[in-house]
Amino acid sequence: MIGTLLKKPLEVVEANFRQPNGTAGQLVGHLMTLQHRSLTVWAIEHMEVRRSQRVLDVGCGGGMAVKLLSERTPQGFVAGVDYSMDMVSQAVRRNADAIARGRVEVRHGDSAELPYDDASFDHVSAIETFYFWPDPMRGLAEAHRVLRPGGQVAITLEMSREAADDHPSLIQRFFGRQFTERSERDGLHILSGAELTDMLAKAGFRNVRFVAEPRRSLGWVCALGQK
Repeated sequence: MIGTLLKKPLEVVEANFRQPNGTAGQLVGHLMTLQHRSLTVWAIEHMEVRRSQRVLDVGCGGGMAVKLLSERTPQGFVAGVDYSMDMVSQAVRRNADAIARGRVEVRHGDSAELPYDDASFDHVSAIETFYFWPDPMRGLAEAHRVLRPGGQVAITLEMSREAADDHPSLIQRFFGRQFTERSERDGLHILSGAELTDMLAKAGFRNVRFVAEPRRSLGWVCALGQK
């Protein structure tokens, strides 16, 4: 009985991880923004973003990455794309000042058909969204298309196969492999750093590499490549 009562709220939360909408989606969006801040900061540290560059964040959610990236690019431009209109609205509110100054833009769209021209950006980031891309290789092809020659893609995940097996963290002991396996059964792409870099290479990126923090959350990983 308790399991039945819990199932529906959990299903609502899980559905809103994929595409936040409505009141529940707004709440989940705010929670994800807070939860993923440290992951976002870590990812940006590996992106080598310079002051005057143009950056696109795919699956921008509530706009925290957009905000942090815009602080790194005071003479540049940052765009965010999300396929949830509720998240677009949330990201617009979070970045209202920068949008008013023309330094930030947030648009509705998805990874499979980015609403930007070829060679428009120096960096493309996707933080904690790659699981939900309906066609990951098409999404990577789109990232490659909108990048300028020499531009960089960075795919960052909080849950990966890089999670520590020896001396796991408290959250890893609590959730363990069952959570990862259940997520994968529900359609999430749970990958290792090597699998991510292999996908980047197949999409045409060069100098591919990954960095990982196996004991953070369920195995932080950031895979990077150049056009």
